[in-house]
Amino acid sequence: MNLILLLLACGSGDGDSDDVGTTDACGDVDGPGTDTGNIPNILGNWTSSFATAFYDDGTCAVEGLNQSSESWIGAFELVGSPTSSFYVTFADRPDERFWGSLDPMGGISLTGEHDHPGGRMIGHFGGIVLHDQYLDTDVIEGAAVLAMDVDGDLLVDCSVRGSWKAYKSGV
Repeated sequence: MNLILLLLACGSGDGDSDDVGTTDACGDVDGPGTDTGNIPNILGNWTSSFATAFYDDGTCAVEGLNQSSESWIGAFELVGSPTSSFYVTFADRPDERFWGSLDPMGGISLTGEHDHPGGRMIGHFGGIVLHDQYLDTDVIEGAAVLAMDVDGDLLVDCSVRGSWKAYKSGV
């Protein structure tokens, strides 16, 4: 019953409006308490790091594609309603939306396209949302896959993978 009320309270917007799901109840899919691990409110500003662990099997020889040059992945804003539709925009690429989903246990998945100097990139970021009790901050911890279409034929030619971690940096 609480989930139905939460869905009704958050609305069913298309994620284009900044005012959809901006309350704590709409950003925190399991509500206050510890019923499913106390998933934090995911809406708002985050700061992330990519590729403290990085894997390239050597088949993706795209100029400028490496763990140190993917700085566009850093700061991002999560907008919308986790119960219907939300997306991420990275700080220096506000027109590139990475659409997301969040399960009731805190599993998060974000997928979108990035205009990379080496070609069209399809990025996928996944992980789990949790509250780090030692740092007293909300965290998303997981991995990312960056798949490249280098020749413009709409097929993935190669990919690289890396760790991905984000810290809540504001509301």
